[in-house]
Amino acid sequence: MSGRWARAMLSAYRFAGAAAYPLVGPYVAWRTSRGKEDRYRRRERYGVAGRARPDGPVIWIHAASVGETIAVVPLVESILDYGVNIVLTTGTVTSAQVADERLGDRIIHQYVPLDLKPAVSRFLDHWQPDLAIIAESEIWPMTILELGARRVPQVLVNGRLSDRSFKSWKKRANIAEALFENLAHVVAQSDVDGERFL
Repeated sequence: MSGRWARAMLSAYRFAGAAAYPLVGPYVAWRTSRGKEDRYRRRERYGVAGRARPDGPVIWIHAASVGETIAVVPLVESILDYGVNIVLTTGTVTSAQVADERLGDRIIHQYVPLDLKPAVSRFLDHWQPDLAIIAESEIWPMTILELGARRVPQVLVNGRLSDRSFKSWKKRANIAEALFENLAHVVAQSDVDGERFL
């Protein structure tokens, strides 16, 4: 698959996501009924901000799960020492609870927007991050592409690619390259993981 075809596939992904956007309501409602979404904050999953953007630089840090949230706490605290605003997004109710317990109101917590262009664009339009830091293995094509289009530097920390993920990306090497070229820096979990991102 050529680089041109890879970009065409990613463009198709973008338009498919935009077309599917009106249909995600029932999916989010279903997750809410199962306790997997915060019923009072589910609009955040559509990119609707629950808070005003603070003045000054903003760093967006995303940690999907409880483990990833705990792992980024030292990084968050180090950045806070410099007086920089942090928007921390997570993908689960339990990870949101951990963020509140560990960091409280020192950061702004939001639920990560769905990886669909309308939601991601709305989120980025509001927060206008100066830097995006993604933890571990959260590779969301639309988010990465939209950040890249806005020339927002992206850093992957504690990055890892499982054997299964690595084999999958190898089969789609041009798509992987079209995505990963948007990453300014990768801090990998291990030398093996680091080599897989090359």
